[in-house]
Amino acid sequence: MNKKSINPLKNYIITIIVTAVAVISLCFCVELELLFRTEAKINSEELNVENLVEFCTIEQLEKYLQKNPKDYFAKIKLAGIYEYLKEYDIANKLYVEAVGTSVRSNFALYSYAEFCARRGMFNLAATLADEIMEVNDKAFEYRAKIYSQIAETLMEKKQYDAVVSAYQIAYKYAKNSKDLQFKEHIRLQYAKSYIMLADENIKKNKIKEAISNLNNSLKIKESDEARYKLGLIYINVDKFIAEKHISSVFKKNIFMVNPYIYNSLLVDLSDESKNTRGLHSSDYYTLKLNSFKKKLSENYVYKNDILIENSFIAKKKKFLSKDFSYFLVFDIENNTKVKIPELYLQVILYVDNNQYKLDKKMFSYAQPLDFYEIIEQNKILLPKNFKIDNLKDKNTVIIKYFARKNENAPWTLIKIDSLNI
Repeated sequence: MNKKSINPLKNYIITIIVTAVAVISLCFCVELELLFRTEAKINSEELNVENLVEFCTIEQLEKYLQKNPKDYFAKIKLAGIYEYLKEYDIANKLYVEAVGTSVRSNFALYSYAEFCARRGMFNLAATLADEIMEVNDKAFEYRAKIYSQIAETLMEKKQYDAVVSAYQIAYKYAKNSKDLQFKEHIRLQYAKSYIMLADENIKKNKIKEAISNLNNSLKIKESDEARYKLGLIYINVDKFIAEKHISSVFKKNIFMVNPYIYNSLLVDLSDESKNTRGLHSSDYYTLKLNSFKKKLSENYVYKNDILIENSFIAKKKKFLSKDFSYFLVFDIENNTKVKIPELYLQVILYVDNNQYKLDKKMFSYAQPLDFYEIIEQNKILLPKNFKIDNLKDKNTVIIKYFARKNENAPWTLIKIDSLNI
């Protein structure tokens, strides 16, 4: 055989080998693509029974399943619709079929377990959760969601001990998730479950248990709510410990703290510490009391701090229009020795069984309300639907004025006025 006959054969063999490698590579790529798509589909298929009816009807899904009986995603969707319609037996049957059809896939197990958790079948839900294969962090997320749903269902039944236990397991699994937002959500719910249990124990006068619950909540996640409730409990146990907790909350969120309770606590500690801890301790709490009162005056409005006088309603014709704009006009006075850097006003008008509510920031740091200052003829534009012309003769308008010095502070009722128009 000469060289000319060898070369074509060699080229032919090389071509076959290259083609085979290319085909195998292509098949491998297609397989990987299908795997990724399947994984993406499973990861994105979160069952939301309230929204399922937007995508398809029962009839459409049932016809589809007659032609595609192995599509377990469609069965799960149909089960979700029946669950939403409260046809729980049909939904249960479809979920079971989906689990079988999928050869017990993670998503099918998770979907059925969620249904069981919502229906109060907690043992079955937990068994299904344990069966989920730990192939990736999504498996841990599924388990966490199942136990979180168990906790929510138990919460409706007010079984708070069991709620805590369910969230404890949910958080154990959530810690393995790469979704930081989801992990933090479960952590927050776990901490809150201890607060709910503490509230229940307080009602039952189980004080030691409530203190333990709140401390556990704080270990999981620091919160003003848990710390403040702990401080309130300690007022009747140890006032010095109570003050530490309440003071900590007051520094961060003064509007969560009841000012009358904290004021009374500081007065008691100032008096009590004279006899038990000496003059220095008493002076410390006296200084804290004075600082507390100063802080209150900077953030709270008291009934006689702000005076509203000479209220009336004025109307002004709109430019190039037959309609009118209506204004509430009044004088405002700072009746304190403290400059008010910011002042927010809320006004509610009651006319003929109608109510009109409006808010306005009246003064700012740039132009504060100074000591004993009176500002006359303040105007607040009334809502567009406020029409005096449509009212009967001699109507009475009741006006309630509320004020606050901070947009996060509670409103203080400072004036109730009555106008005849």
